Amino acid sequence: MLHPLPWLMALLAGALTALSIVVLARYAGRLSLLDIPNGRKRHQVQTPVVGGLAVAIGFFASALAGGYWGAISPAFWLAGAMLLATGMLDDMHEFSSKPKFAIQIAAGLMVIYWGGGLLHDLGDLFGFGNIKLGWAAVPFTVFGIIGVINAINMIDGIDGLAGLLTLGSLLGFAAIAQSGGLTGDVALILMLAAALAAFLAFNLRTPWHSRATVFMGDAGTLLLGFVLAWYAVTLANHPAGVMQPVTALWLLAIPLFDAVRMTAKRLCRGSNPFAADREHLHHLLMGFGLPTIKVVVIVGGVHCGFVAFGLANEFWLHWPEHVMYLGFLLLFAGYVVLLRQLQARLAADPAKEFPPPGCSRLKKIIFG
Repeated sequence: MLHPLPWLMALLAGALTALSIVVLARYAGRLSLLDIPNGRKRHQVQTPVVGGLAVAIGFFASALAGGYWGAISPAFWLAGAMLLATGMLDDMHEFSSKPKFAIQIAAGLMVIYWGGGLLHDLGDLFGFGNIKLGWAAVPFTVFGIIGVINAINMIDGIDGLAGLLTLGSLLGFAAIAQSGGLTGDVALILMLAAALAAFLAFNLRTPWHSRATVFMGDAGTLLLGFVLAWYAVTLANHPAGVMQPVTALWLLAIPLFDAVRMTAKRLCRGSNPFAADREHLHHLLMGFGLPTIKVVVIVGGVHCGFVAFGLANEFWLHWPEHVMYLGFLLLFAGYVVLLRQLQARLAADPAKEFPPPGCSRLKKIIFG
């Protein structure tokens, strides 16, 4: 059982995040951290993009106050701060994907050579024995870290979605870390989860809260994506064997599904894989009239179901790794087919794009 201190620091993280949002939102204009509506964006008022910075303040400050900075490699803090700063600069003055990509590579190399996080063993994914990466371990790990970072960045398309999916994944990694006796990591994850929950109080739409009053921005998505990538890598190849590598896929399922599908589509079209568009799962569901909060609840609920199944297999079911991997691939194939069907229905009836919210049942959307 955890000492009370991590819970107290989690409360502190949430309180500091909420306070930071209130203060930073007042100065968002001066800081050039305002998101201004345009043709691609759905919101209609200028909104402060200070959520990611506020989450970082709450997380970093509570970890420092609780004495948890030494519970994890300095590479974690430095790479996280580097990505946070990169995201903030991009939120202030949008720049091309090349410098962001270079900094993500640098962060990945820091994880490997300073943080000791290296995916050298992928487990028994095909039923023929463990896959040892050998010389390919370094590029594969960097590729994986960049992939997770950008998966969270790409899924941040509607109010509350990226935050809720990340929160579900964080709690999954916390459960894994707790089972392995990694109390320092559990404490840090709880602090970040509390900071993220405080942000969601300002970002989620509810019947009493019709629009987001603050956005996460790239500062938040890059930092949160990095934290998820850190734990996916370090727990998957931990010396104590606390998590099967395939479980990380289940804990990150929906962001990975979305990122792989969208990247493949853009590359096939010859376009920039990081270019923004409106073909993500959440955009397609909204195209049938589902309101934002229902889309977030549906997608978030499915994602949390995947997380729960991944944890259930780790703790109780103990299905073979290759069975879990095959199941993950089959689910991804089903996801792609479902979205092709949704997109075809929208294309066949352009009037369905963001109609009045009468067509609100998922069964009606899928089966007509």
